[in-house]
Amino acid sequence: MKTLVGCVISIVLVVSLSFAQENTSENWKLFKSTTGFTVSYPASWFRKGISTDRLMILSSKGGAEGLIIKRGQAVISVMEEREYLNASLSDVVDEYVKDTEVLSRTNIQNQNAEIRGCRELLEIVSKVPAVPPEDVPGPVPFFILTEYFCELNRHKYVTVLRNFEGDRKQAAYREVALRVAESLRTY
Repeated sequence: MKTLVGCVISIVLVVSLSFAQENTSENWKLFKSTTGFTVSYPASWFRKGISTDRLMILSSKGGAEGLIIKRGQAVISVMEEREYLNASLSDVVDEYVKDTEVLSRTNIQNQNAEIRGCRELLEIVSKVPAVPPEDVPGPVPFFILTEYFCELNRHKYVTVLRNFEGDRKQAAYREVALRVAESLRTY
């Protein structure tokens, strides 16, 4: 009986340690923008481009130039919307969703926010054609956009997750995108 209990305790410890290691800051990198914010992102994701004012990461290698992703892949972008300094956050949101089909809007309280972080995030999930419908002879593929908006000292920040509709990893991508958005800090 002692041996069985010892084995169970050992298994629980190994699983707990493995889970804890997956979720430590060692597995996340810090991006520092030239526009005054930092954000953490998974070390297993791949930085795209050399921009220092915004972060763009891919869930896997590959895809084409620009924001083109392949099926089974996601891209997350984090940026300050500098064009909208004198606009409201609602104006920024309206601009982002104007050509999309909005599926949901949710206010999220960021329990991990510090003074320089986003205490409140607006999550908007929407759907947009991946290509113009007139360019496709058959059914049009769609992107699902999960966007997180926040405002700090009149500065508007947007985290955008883009992946194909129906992707099995959608929930996992969304968890990563939310964690990235919650990690945003100004400096």
